[in-house]
Amino acid sequence: MGFPFVASYIAVWILVVFQSLLILALLKQLSELKLLVRLGGVAAEGGLPAGTAAPDFEGLDLRSATRITTHVFEGRGGALLFLSPVCGSCLQLADGLRQPASNELPPILTFCQGDDSACASFIKRLGPEVYTLRDDDDGIAKSYRVDGSPTAIAINPDLTIRSYGHPLNIEDLKRLFVLTTSDTNAEAGTTESMAVLSSGVSG
Repeated sequence: MGFPFVASYIAVWILVVFQSLLILALLKQLSELKLLVRLGGVAAEGGLPAGTAAPDFEGLDLRSATRITTHVFEGRGGALLFLSPVCGSCLQLADGLRQPASNELPPILTFCQGDDSACASFIKRLGPEVYTLRDDDDGIAKSYRVDGSPTAIAINPDLTIRSYGHPLNIEDLKRLFVLTTSDTNAEAGTTESMAVLSSGVSG
């Protein structure tokens, strides 16, 4: 084989490798774009079908060690909010739950998806009136088919799933529950709602 042939052969393989890397980069960008589109929506597909019985859970509030179960929403409805201490949008939502805008929301129970120290710092952003459970090994998230954070799940008063959403801030969260819980018996007002939840939990 002459030098021109070898040079051409090497050039072809360099081109093939370059194109392969380019295709992989494009596929990665497409995947990230799909994730952004999914998270950017107020309502979300996936998760458990609407009308499915909400999976049982039980845990202790990270601040008060109050025992909380799925039945805290029975007869009143509410929302589960899965948050991660390393998620920027989750931090915005946590800060938003301390603002007056949160008064229009139904009762909310948050789940911290992180280690003990990260969650201990994170709950300080939520305010003392918001109950937060640690989701060890993402067991509760898996039972609800949560595929990322932040994820909000509206729960009906009969303890069935109403809808899923990926709100990026408190306004998204408000829109989600205006759309999905306006015709349920869920009580509005975070401070009031947390008091309502307190009447349904045991120490």
